[in-house]
Amino acid sequence: MQVLKILLIDTTKNTKKLLDEKRLASDSMRLMIRMAGTDFKPAEEENLHANTDAVLFGEKVPAATVGAITKELRAAGLDVPVFMLNRQSEARVPQKLLKAGVDDIINTVEIQTPLFLWTFQSTVTQVADRRKAHDFDVIRERMRRASKSLAHVTHEINNPLSVIRLAIYHLDNAKLPKAKRAAFFKILADNIDKVNVQIKELYAIRRELGLDLRAKRRSALLS
Repeated sequence: MQVLKILLIDTTKNTKKLLDEKRLASDSMRLMIRMAGTDFKPAEEENLHANTDAVLFGEKVPAATVGAITKELRAAGLDVPVFMLNRQSEARVPQKLLKAGVDDIINTVEIQTPLFLWTFQSTVTQVADRRKAHDFDVIRERMRRASKSLAHVTHEINNPLSVIRLAIYHLDNAKLPKAKRAAFFKILADNIDKVNVQIKELYAIRRELGLDLRAKRRSALLS
C-alpha cells in the first residue's frame, strides 16, 4: 500500500478534517497528514525530507506567508511538490509564488470528490517528475557550459606552456647574454602567472561541477 506523507500548513483544521475523511477511503493508498501553523520553520524541523512527500497550504493562508514558507522549504533543500488550496476554478499560481517554489493550485472542492486520492496522487507524481526533468536540464546545461569552459582553459594553458618551454630551451644555453637571459626569465614569470590564472579557472569549474553532483546525489536520495 502506498503512503503519501502530506505536510499541511493551515490556520484552521477544516482542511485536515476533509483529508482525514479521505484517508481511509482507499485500499491502495493512505494519506499521512502532519499539520503545522503559519509559524512553521522548516530549518527547525527534524526529518523534514523523510516525512514529506508533498506540501499543501490551506486556502486561508495569506499569499505572502505561502511565499515566505515555501522559500524556506526550498532553502532547506526540500524538493517535493508544493500546492495551494483555492476555491477559484482554473486559478493560476501568481508569478511571485512560482518563483518562490510553489508548483500548482488545487481546488478545495476537489477534496470532496470520490476520485480525489487518485487525482491528487497523479498530480503529485506529475509535478515531481516535472521538477526532476527541470533539474536534469539545469545540470545538463551547466555541464555543457563547463565543457566549453574546459576547452577554452585547455587552449589558454597550452599557449603559455609553449612559451615557457621555448624560454627554458634558450636559458639552457650557457653563452646566452645576460640581458637576453633576464628577458627570458621575465617571459617565464609572465607566462607562469598566465598558467596560474587558468588553474584558478579550473578550480572554479571543479567547484561548480562539485555542487551540481552533490545536488544530483541529494535529489536521488530524496526520490
